[in-house]
Amino acid sequence: HASAALVGAGESVLSSLEAAFHKSGQSDMVMLKIVQIIGRIGGDRALQLLWRKADYPDKRIVKQILYSLRYINYRAKGREIRDVFDLLDTEISKTMWNLAALEELPGEPAFDFLRQALKEEVAQNYDQITMLLSILYDPQSVELVRENIESGDPDNIAFAMELLDLFIDPELKPKLVPLLDDSPTEEKLHLLQLHYPRESYTPIQVINYLLNRDFNLNNRWTKACAIHASAFMSDFRISRGLIAQVFNTDRLLQETAAWVVYQKDRRLFGEIRERLPQRDKKFLDTSIENNQLLDGLDDGFFLEIEMVMFIKQLPVFRNIHGSMICDLADKISPLELMAGDKVALASQEDAKLVLIVAHGAINLMDGDRVVRSLAKGAVIGELFQDGSGQQQATHVLAAERTILFRINLLDFYFVMANNHELVQGLIKNITEQTTEHSIPNR
Repeated sequence: HASAALVGAGESVLSSLEAAFHKSGQSDMVMLKIVQIIGRIGGDRALQLLWRKADYPDKRIVKQILYSLRYINYRAKGREIRDVFDLLDTEISKTMWNLAALEELPGEPAFDFLRQALKEEVAQNYDQITMLLSILYDPQSVELVRENIESGDPDNIAFAMELLDLFIDPELKPKLVPLLDDSPTEEKLHLLQLHYPRESYTPIQVINYLLNRDFNLNNRWTKACAIHASAFMSDFRISRGLIAQVFNTDRLLQETAAWVVYQKDRRLFGEIRERLPQRDKKFLDTSIENNQLLDGLDDGFFLEIEMVMFIKQLPVFRNIHGSMICDLADKISPLELMAGDKVALASQEDAKLVLIVAHGAINLMDGDRVVRSLAKGAVIGELFQDGSGQQQATHVLAAERTILFRINLLDFYFVMANNHELVQGLIKNITEQTTEHSIPNR
């Protein structure tokens, strides 16, 4: 309601929004919301304010600015073109680093989540490059190039390269064409070495670089997966970068790093633990004592990284990037139930929940009547109704020892409001599931 009121007020509130954006200690989520509102207000003054933030150090803010510009089909002009060129240069460099890291990591199961996280980052890099090109050139031509490249057909990719050659600036051609064509990563690296020099690294070096790289270069999910993978590398010694993550204010990274250090060297973990605030000691002691390294997701206790790993495997969250699911996991409150325990399902909007059965099994109850039995992996909530009578249920009854992930419905909506790709992915997956369930067996 506040956002709608500000958009309705129009240009008269831009100065106040700008002051709020630059307020000392301002929350990054508030900053994102302010940028969204400025973009929706529109007009020359709003565009000037957005462009001033094009080099903001937080890439999520820059991404939101680009979405706002792309939404109104804005075309860069004058000095703005050079700004977009600089952003493109940075994005190509990040893409090449991530592609090279994928080649350098082993194909072993312990690295599966990290490799997938890097592939998701590369996909985001390509999305960002496409968006930047759409601000420089005709969006329809850029989209046609993208569609032909994503088809994977060599003839289509060749056509895309020819089309790209017709409209991009000469200084971009030697950088973009090798990146976007279907040549192997090794060849791309060779051709772009002059513009984006990069050494070859061992898997241990790749992990350490990922731990220490800026958050604008690799997101928190990739870093968390890098920390997690290091636990399974017997020759990975506890580095300063890993120890530094134990002091990170991001609970996901702090908890994962502490868990790895604990598994590798309990004496050293004890020394590090003594340097932490009492609040963090209590948080980490509870998390680590219940988790065993080799049991993974089967031990019935979940680190936050394991929550994300579990959710990523569910059909309704299929192909949704880990970085977005991390934002959801931040809102999760795990709940342990013993057989016969109950959880009421509230009907008031501000008390409604999204529940995920992470371990065990439950029954959805309407009074004493079983509406439906649900096993591990089931998702319950307003968004996930499938016509099976979920809306009639008054409470949940645990059939055995069960772990539920609870997310307040309003928190769920808040995360969705800041991740439009999450919304698109959920709609696609839920629609496909509903369609599958509605088709009768023949």
